[in-house]
Amino acid sequence: MPTQRQIRVAIVGGGISGIAQAVRLQEALGHDRVALTIYERSDELGGVWRDSKWAGAAVDVPSHLYCLYSHLNAGFSSHWAGRDEVLGYWKRIVQRHRLGQHFVYEVEFVGSRWDPLRQSHTITFRRNHNGEQFDVEADILISATGALNRPITPNVPGRADFKGLQWHSSRWRTDVDLKGKRIAIVGNGSSGIQVIPHIADLEGIEIVQFVRSPGFFRPKHNYQYSTFQRFVFRYVPFALRLYRWKIFYDYDYTILSRGAGTWASDLRAKLTQGVIDYMRKTMPSEYHDVLIPDYPMHCKRVAYDGGWLASLHKPNVSLTASPITRVTENGLATKDGQEYDFDIIVWATGFEVTETGVGLNQNVFGEDGRELREIWKAADGAYGYQGIAPPAVPNYFIVLGPNAIAQNWGWTLGHNTELIARIIRGMYDRALSSVVVKPAIMDSYNAFLNQRLQQTSLASPECGSSWYKDPETGKLVAPAPWGAIELWTYTRKIRWEHWLCRRWEPSPDAAERKAVVVPVQTPRTWTPWGLFMDWLALRVRARLVRLMTEVKDGREKGEGRVKGGEVKTPTLITPEEYLA
Repeated sequence: MPTQRQIRVAIVGGGISGIAQAVRLQEALGHDRVALTIYERSDELGGVWRDSKWAGAAVDVPSHLYCLYSHLNAGFSSHWAGRDEVLGYWKRIVQRHRLGQHFVYEVEFVGSRWDPLRQSHTITFRRNHNGEQFDVEADILISATGALNRPITPNVPGRADFKGLQWHSSRWRTDVDLKGKRIAIVGNGSSGIQVIPHIADLEGIEIVQFVRSPGFFRPKHNYQYSTFQRFVFRYVPFALRLYRWKIFYDYDYTILSRGAGTWASDLRAKLTQGVIDYMRKTMPSEYHDVLIPDYPMHCKRVAYDGGWLASLHKPNVSLTASPITRVTENGLATKDGQEYDFDIIVWATGFEVTETGVGLNQNVFGEDGRELREIWKAADGAYGYQGIAPPAVPNYFIVLGPNAIAQNWGWTLGHNTELIARIIRGMYDRALSSVVVKPAIMDSYNAFLNQRLQQTSLASPECGSSWYKDPETGKLVAPAPWGAIELWTYTRKIRWEHWLCRRWEPSPDAAERKAVVVPVQTPRTWTPWGLFMDWLALRVRARLVRLMTEVKDGREKGEGRVKGGEVKTPTLITPEEYLA
């Protein structure tokens, strides 16, 4: 009896993306058909949730939407779970699926090279403790390094001269007592605004926050789930799934307001007014001009306020928008001539996303020996297919690739890991040795995607820079233009015609065999249920596209108000054209 084929998969990254991907592969292929290894640069799993130790670290996506739909957790204590609960949830998944034995810790990815003759990747890693490099061979390479893997600390003159303590918020020093200290919090993104309410009441502490730009800050009204609610979630059939679906729907509805069409613009105007009213009511009036933006909502990430705006009323908390010009021995100097003395500087300045946060690309070599980073640079920024597949590198998938974020981090990684697992299972069933998206499909898909992006507030010129964009070219490389439901209509079926597929040619001599291109067709649907779902997906997609992009006569694109005259909806590359 012939030996069963086993696909060798190397997953780089042991955070929640890597864990979710390993789970999906086990579900799709079982234990016998896949040999997976997870390579993690730290000495512990968990990724960003392992590292996020600042006071008040918590999800900014509701707990029940942040988990995998196949691994719901009735035990979450609150609507917005804290760091320890989230990390505990993912550690239990590792234990449940016995993934611990598949981890290799304290190794750093160095590079990979695709071998078209062997139809495999040779991947180089470096051991952290001694710098020794070693190679592994894998049929499939998956980048699960996550979007928040490289902290950014601004290159401000004089940083090395500061005599006090300083650290990035993602590398929080839990061994330092903050009582009685003067602290600078540099940044007003998600981590910067989370920490302040949780340390502002410490004895003798003084906080000065330095903000670079205004933003939209929604209220984050957290609440505890009662014992009865958790009982219902656990024991009443479908209760938790229905509750999660309600959260999912609310989020996806909000995503529609990114659109530049009339209906979407009106929805965005309504949501914008609600957020601004909340901000004006909650924070001190002297900060209104500093923090309330004049750009459209969604063109930068909307953050959630869990008490930060209210904490600005405290006498020991202040805020300045004057740019930092240098770091002194004792603190920070700003453009308005002020100098501040501090004991501690916390750089809550976010992460590099557009270069490393959309997938491993440096020293990743694909077909014809081309490096992925250079391919992306030549195109003015990262790009891929359906948020999971980069160009010209066979058998390489990215959990959160270019333009992957369709609704939120948690849902997207769950969706994408399931999609990747389905493709790999399809490779197994069809005895394929490699797949890569066809160049023509890659080009038409990205023309379609970029045209849709231009019809959203994400592309608003008033926005300036953001981590959504390539810092050099301004190209949008992180978010998708659509929500989760519309994405589902594109990915519910694997379009095998979009992939260049290869299969080993039969040969009595294994050394002489070659991988040849084979045509693979998407299976047709014939069942009543399948035909109904095909019909439903097309109708839902058309409806969502129309809501986001259609501009009514007499309305100006993206403004959401009457301007006079006729403005027609710009011609789009339709989904049907791209899918053809």
